[in-house]
Amino acid sequence: MKNIYVLEHFDFTEQQMEKLKSLGNIKYFQKATEKQTEEAINNADAILLDWIDPTEIITKMKKGQFICLPYTGYAWIKTLKQAIENGVVISNTPNYSTNAVAEAHLSLMLAVSKQIPYFNNFTKNKKNVPFNRSIELSGKKVGIIGLGHIGKRLTELLQPFNVELYTYNKSNKNISGIKDVSLDELLKTCDYVCITCSLNDNTKNMINYEKLSFLKSNAIITQTTGGIIDLFALDKILSEGKLFGVGLDDVDQLEIPENLYKHENLICTYHRAYDTSESEKNRIDMCIDNIENFFKGTPINQIRL
Repeated sequence: MKNIYVLEHFDFTEQQMEKLKSLGNIKYFQKATEKQTEEAINNADAILLDWIDPTEIITKMKKGQFICLPYTGYAWIKTLKQAIENGVVISNTPNYSTNAVAEAHLSLMLAVSKQIPYFNNFTKNKKNVPFNRSIELSGKKVGIIGLGHIGKRLTELLQPFNVELYTYNKSNKNISGIKDVSLDELLKTCDYVCITCSLNDNTKNMINYEKLSFLKSNAIITQTTGGIIDLFALDKILSEGKLFGVGLDDVDQLEIPENLYKHENLICTYHRAYDTSESEKNRIDMCIDNIENFFKGTPINQIRL
């Protein structure tokens, strides 16, 4: 039997744990110590971890061992190339939270449009609610930056709102009903701008002060991947009284301008867009499938650099 080391807590269902046990001998740690991690590196055929940083672990693993990274993005792991060259097989879990993030994006759009947190604050604190009129999403021009899995799902969720869709990508998508435009045209044209592209060297702080200045004075911009909007530029734009509002997820690991959170038309969530009961089940199912297929000699979702 193969040895499977789970280095920290996962919310396995009973069925998921039974499936995992059928694949090999399970060594399960709520949170592996350094000694237990070394044991896994020396003895495991497959390793599963969650929040533990895999950077050093994968460099110590040997040829033919397998590790499953239970997240979609992995560009931040600087030792991947070294580990893969050493013969370690590494898989990730792509697109497990596509629907969750797309729904979160739509929620941010509506929450900003209707100023829900703003009015909620006044109501709960028993203050007189100021006259501050909201806007409707229906019939507006919506621009999506990055029409990947999340962006495409967001376009589906937007269908009942009868919006006019625009998109900016590195290359044209040529999808019926969605107009391919340049980034500058999208920013100047759209009432809502939704950023769903991934963070990389090309997109980091891509939406800087100049780009934000192109937006309509009453525009709404939302983002579910931190780092693409330059937050210092955003703080300056909001301080100048521009934009109807902003909705951000995943800013908790970024440097935040001192006054950013003071803007009442800004909504921030703590990297929660991906995290639903359904996406967690998808993620764990995919991890188990990755391990099973590796043991069969047919790895899936394998990272190749």
